[in-house]
Amino acid sequence: MEISQLEAFVAVVEEKSFSRAAAKLLRTQPAVSQAVRRLEEWVNQPLLDRSSKGGQLTEGGRTVYDYAKKILNLRLEARSAVEELKALERGTLSMGANESTALYLLPILQRFRKRYPRVRVTVKRALSREIPNHLLRHEIDLGILSFDPRNPELESKAISFDELTLIVPSQHPLAGIKLVSIRELGKESFIAHNVSSPYRQRVIEAFRRHHTPLNIGMELPTVETIKKSVHAGMGVAFVPRMCVVDELARGEFCAIRVRELRIQRKLRLIYRRHSILAPPAQGFLEMVKGFFQEEPREGDEIAAGYEAS
Repeated sequence: MEISQLEAFVAVVEEKSFSRAAAKLLRTQPAVSQAVRRLEEWVNQPLLDRSSKGGQLTEGGRTVYDYAKKILNLRLEARSAVEELKALERGTLSMGANESTALYLLPILQRFRKRYPRVRVTVKRALSREIPNHLLRHEIDLGILSFDPRNPELESKAISFDELTLIVPSQHPLAGIKLVSIRELGKESFIAHNVSSPYRQRVIEAFRRHHTPLNIGMELPTVETIKKSVHAGMGVAFVPRMCVVDELARGEFCAIRVRELRIQRKLRLIYRRHSILAPPAQGFLEMVKGFFQEEPREGDEIAAGYEAS
């Protein structure tokens, strides 16, 4: 059974004539007759009573006609849906991100939703090291990482840059100081993320190189709980700067540069290299390009990765 056979059959029924059906379909009458005959062979019974004027439908013909209309209408709906998808009037976009990069996504998602309100967006929170596997298993369309997964099956595009920032409460003795050395931090109590990461390891190694104790008094599971603890005066912390932009603007924290510890990281958008991006994902990728920032200055350190949850 072919779509063209259903089209011919429906046209004959609705036009009540093989010749008018042929004219409507821009086909010859023998071609239309042959299409209907092949459809009858497929269902193994006549669909039209050819002895009656206008070719009345048989009982089987009425059943096939109902299903043929449904199939042809579904084909039109499918074509319309694809066109709407292409125009981003529908569809879904799924992304994977860890806690801190999910925060980075918020302003971009706000702009994307404003432009394409009918596209459904879901963000799956995951450890950064798990996101490449989610992509390869087709569980998400895009991933946001702070490192290059270096997988031949994945494409990685740098979209922005972030840096590790030391934050202290606004009433802290260091709050009015713009630049400190690692040795000046030896007596501070630090609040750290409890997930091991290259970021954390580089901080530990920097303190060790300068023979300064790194006093971690508390380890917490999320950046949000770390921020709340710092705000409560329970310690100081190194966090991704993009996670505290609003708090710094409101004066809730002070950001302090550490002379010997300048760590920046690239934020990357990753997706399957050999797959065609669906229109919503392609539209998001194009929008993200507008957020791309300049390359770091020469001499800045680039973190190898960050795997906070």
